[in-house]
Amino acid sequence: MCWAVIEGTVGDDVCTLLLCARVRPGSEAAFAQWQVRWQSSVLASLGALSVEFWPSAPPDQMEVVALARFTSVDALRKWRRGDRNRELVAEVAPLVEGGLAMQLVGQAAVEYSVKHGVTMVMVTDIKPGKEAAYRAWADRIQKLQATFPGYIGSFVQPPQHNEPGWTTVLRFDSAANLEGWIKSEARAAMVKESGDLVEGFHAQRVDTSFPGWVANDPATGKPPNMWKTASLILLTLFPVVMLELRFLNPPLEALNPALRTFIGNALSVTLTTWPLMPLAIWGFSAWLFPENKPRWLVLTSPFILLLCYVIEIALLWHLLL
Repeated sequence: MCWAVIEGTVGDDVCTLLLCARVRPGSEAAFAQWQVRWQSSVLASLGALSVEFWPSAPPDQMEVVALARFTSVDALRKWRRGDRNRELVAEVAPLVEGGLAMQLVGQAAVEYSVKHGVTMVMVTDIKPGKEAAYRAWADRIQKLQATFPGYIGSFVQPPQHNEPGWTTVLRFDSAANLEGWIKSEARAAMVKESGDLVEGFHAQRVDTSFPGWVANDPATGKPPNMWKTASLILLTLFPVVMLELRFLNPPLEALNPALRTFIGNALSVTLTTWPLMPLAIWGFSAWLFPENKPRWLVLTSPFILLLCYVIEIALLWHLLL
């Protein structure tokens, strides 16, 4: 098991505690429960900002990883030297392989990403005066979800700057396993139990690379296939880039290449995001979201898209000659 303190991870004063541990075979369930207690202890301490956790993913990653962010090194050290942290370290010793090491690393950055899986982002507004009760409830639901198949990890952040909402980012290895947890009776019972604590709740599943451009299907709650979204981006972006090369680049030739490219990209992103992609999504909505749509329209949409590509290329064929 290894710990390291990394300064300057989020801001000039914010520091991060990195935890990694190799769990003994057969101790995975017990460790999952321990990490929830550890996470709860961190978030309850003064100066804590957020906690992220990911279990091991053999064969590439044999260790679990956790990040705890604090407002300052002093806040982190106060928690780390506290009695509760010492109790937790003693509890986990039989569950992990190897010894305990600490290393202070100055002005370094930690980046850890999950390249696969499905993410659910939840923002929960707590009723005034119910914060402590909600924290206890959150601890229990964290322990529960960690026992479900496909659980990858979670990110929990209490309200910042007097905001009422708790932010939770929940990761599972597949949409099916996430749905298994979301639709489970166990979770439904926990959500019902939180009714007296929660003022409002908003959730958004992010299992597409383009969540801002294309919303989920209102009939199924699922996003379209990524290749379909990418195809529409190509349809809308290609003519914009061609027109920029012909009409925008020459007047900007005297500018620095970096500034010239930035202006072009800013214009491309703006035109694609607002007027063009919404039009393309509207025109190909039956193809993106085929649920309960006329079969003939769903089947002909790819050919219409190919025809649009051909028309764009034909119209712009001589533009740069």
